[in-house]
Amino acid sequence: MARPTDYVHDVSKADLMRVVVALATEVFEIRDRQRALESILEETGADLAALDAPIEPAAFDPDLQAERDQFVGRVFEALRQPADARSAQEE
Repeated sequence: MARPTDYVHDVSKADLMRVVVALATEVFEIRDRQRALESILEETGADLAALDAPIEPAAFDPDLQAERDQFVGRVFEALRQPADARSAQEE
């Protein structure tokens, strides 16, 4: 059986945790905003079932692609410039 690829063998635990925290922060902000928006929609009598309707994937919208790329960049900044390298630059 083939061994799974280790994509993060040279990444520190601290950098991985920075990625996890960045993702957790993004998810919390999205959930909080979604909760607020759904509450507002319910108060105005909107049918929330429409929120579950299929939507066009971001892959076909250049603006959504750019937004997605910015998000991925923010989340994975720790892997592009690990903490050890940043510390050395700051000294």
